[in-house]
Amino acid sequence: MRRPGPDLAVTGLVALVVLGPLLLGTGFWLVGDMVFVPDQPWKSAWLGLDGALPRAVPMDALVSLATYVVPGALVQKALLVGGFLAGGLGAGRLVREQAWFARAAAITLFCWNPWVHERLLIGQWAILLGYLLLPWVALAALRLRRDPTDVAPAAVVLVVSAVCSPSSGVMAVGVLVLLGLTRDRRGWWRAALVAVLANLPWLVPALTADAVDVSTDGVFAGFAARAESGAGTLASLFSLGGIWKTSILAGERTSALLVLLSCLLSVVALVGLWRGAPDRARWLTVGGTALLLALLPTTAAGADLLEQVGEVVPGVALLRDSHRFLAPLGLVLAVGAAHAATQLRAAIRPGRGALWSAVGLLVAAPVLLLPSLAWGGGGEIERSSYPQAWADVADLVGPDELTVVLPWAGSYRGFDWNHRRAVLDPAPRLLPGTVLVDDSVRLTDRVVPPEDPRVVAVAGALEADDPAAALRDLGVRWVLVERGMGDVEVPAAEVRYDAGGLTLLDLAADGPVATGATPARPALARWQEILVSFGHGLAILLLLVGATGILRPGSNGRHTT
Repeated sequence: MRRPGPDLAVTGLVALVVLGPLLLGTGFWLVGDMVFVPDQPWKSAWLGLDGALPRAVPMDALVSLATYVVPGALVQKALLVGGFLAGGLGAGRLVREQAWFARAAAITLFCWNPWVHERLLIGQWAILLGYLLLPWVALAALRLRRDPTDVAPAAVVLVVSAVCSPSSGVMAVGVLVLLGLTRDRRGWWRAALVAVLANLPWLVPALTADAVDVSTDGVFAGFAARAESGAGTLASLFSLGGIWKTSILAGERTSALLVLLSCLLSVVALVGLWRGAPDRARWLTVGGTALLLALLPTTAAGADLLEQVGEVVPGVALLRDSHRFLAPLGLVLAVGAAHAATQLRAAIRPGRGALWSAVGLLVAAPVLLLPSLAWGGGGEIERSSYPQAWADVADLVGPDELTVVLPWAGSYRGFDWNHRRAVLDPAPRLLPGTVLVDDSVRLTDRVVPPEDPRVVAVAGALEADDPAAALRDLGVRWVLVERGMGDVEVPAAEVRYDAGGLTLLDLAADGPVATGATPARPALARWQEILVSFGHGLAILLLLVGATGILRPGSNGRHTT
């Protein structure tokens, strides 16, 4: 067995170069969906017990528990660094029979590519973590293929992937199925059982959130992959780029020449996979499926098909941002890069030493083709620290109280203290109690309507003749006004706090606030609470059983892969 030292060195260097600005100073990276707070209070919503769609269940629960022990800034650093280390070491282990330079080629391509860059700059850190776990999913799949009864590694990695995000859980199951299952039916039913149990923490809340209205009208086309350059959409996707949010693109990705060179790197990796991998058909199936999923909504026919299916099966909305499902292609190309490097080395004979430069170029190519990923997206992401006002407001709000955040115009904010960079409003994670913001999504050519009926109820109250009274009838105690983002119509109420860009209004000072169930504070049925809690319990049990199976004496020696 090869020593992991070289793999750790390469992975650590990649992590340091990418995350350096965050690691070498204090504060947070707050960008897009990446929101961490100093102390994240515990809420039942973190487990999906609020009736809303479980977008960050149960990851928010784990982050909340972690901030009770260490500051949120350290939690963010630990998760991002741990993710990169897991991804790099997993990629190296997946091709551990190869020489160190071949493993280095796999690690750099897997951890340094446009998909990673785009997900980091859009702030989807949890989905990025799910991607970085894919090599371990593949390793578990290979063990399952050798022995259909060896499900312990699959159980652990599927639970951890599902914790990251629903889409990560689905991707992990897909990779496990395509790489790990054979005609032996023992493997099929075991894999199916493990896959369902692992994803129960988000699957049960999603199925029981019957009041949620998920719109599919135009959303698949709105979030479809885009061409980054004149090379076209297919070239962007084949080189692991093409995210829908064009404002975060790296400058070099707008060059057709560099995109085509990146496609050439993908071709080299696939040739290496075809010539060197004994199970090449399975790997190509994984990569081809990922590419097709990302391509599907880029055509009018594909987008219309998804909309029609989504009207009947709301769960298809999970494919709304189908570009994220391109992730497994990165895993496939990483394995192919290792084989390509090995084949290049085999061609080096006396008098042909110049081929060593080709090997080195293959290892360094991902970095050379995308230098913008270095140092926090080329310095694009700067550290920020929360003003004291946020902690002051959090101290005034009670754990059982309902807060509405203004301006009521989408859920992304551009605070001065965060360099005017768009970030998901931190109030729901920082303030105790239930915090409602407008969850409609504003795209270039359309607005995706809110999914949460509580948000619809609040929007109606804000349009009433007496917004303060209407909000009180919904059970709203506090209105938090975030200043500096345009004029805001503020309900007439007593000001309890006004400093640091925040104004907190107390609606209870002018009249009684409704208690009990209201449109903005619906009561979750007892049977829903039981089902959601039971789902979490089964997933935890699966994780413990899987970990016990891995740690059992002799279990690691059952297979070499």
